[in-house]
Amino acid sequence: MIDYDYIIGHLLEIIIIIAAFVIFFLQIRKKTLTYTVLTNSGIIPVSKEGKSNIQIRYNGKVVREVRMVEIRIKNSGSLPIRPEDYIEPLRLQLPNSRILSSEVMDTHSVGAYIETKFSNQSEIVLSKTLLNPTDFFDVKILFADGSDDLSVVGRIVGVTKIQNLTGREVNYYILLSFVAVNVLALIARFLGWLDHRIIIILQIFTLLIGVWMSFDIRNKPESSEK
Repeated sequence: MIDYDYIIGHLLEIIIIIAAFVIFFLQIRKKTLTYTVLTNSGIIPVSKEGKSNIQIRYNGKVVREVRMVEIRIKNSGSLPIRPEDYIEPLRLQLPNSRILSSEVMDTHSVGAYIETKFSNQSEIVLSKTLLNPTDFFDVKILFADGSDDLSVVGRIVGVTKIQNLTGREVNYYILLSFVAVNVLALIARFLGWLDHRIIIILQIFTLLIGVWMSFDIRNKPESSEK
């Protein structure tokens, strides 16, 4: 039997949950491009006094403070990003640094060759390529001097901002499953199949899972000054 008293007494709560479910579904149905710093480390071992007996030469000249950074660029949305969607190509920027070399790796999911070229000594331009949902590729950069504050910029149709997910990784599909469980539980409550206390427990559990996933730190970048 349908519990109409429960529906009337929790009408606002029901509307909020349904609205959140609809908004969440609309959010994942969009183009999303993200990047994560996988590695950010020094190449030359340095002693406690800040000195090293190792030298690295580039084009015959000694370079200091050589570092390597590796990032992963991924289509984290549910819609493909096509070559014609790029208004401006993706650019990897390392302000005030001197990029020595770059290499694109792990392109097996993309299934295409991605070309890199220097626009200046602190910026790399990537060729436009198709990225289907969950497609990714890694870029390894060797650079000297300057800042290791890497950023990825570009203009893509439907992508408002290229998001930096370094230090956190959100699995929207797991969170969506918990939202779906809550909706089904509410339906069961309307039909009188569940006690309201079970609904409250499910809502609290889903909230805690959502908070945990929002601050997930399973993908912390490696950093070393050895």
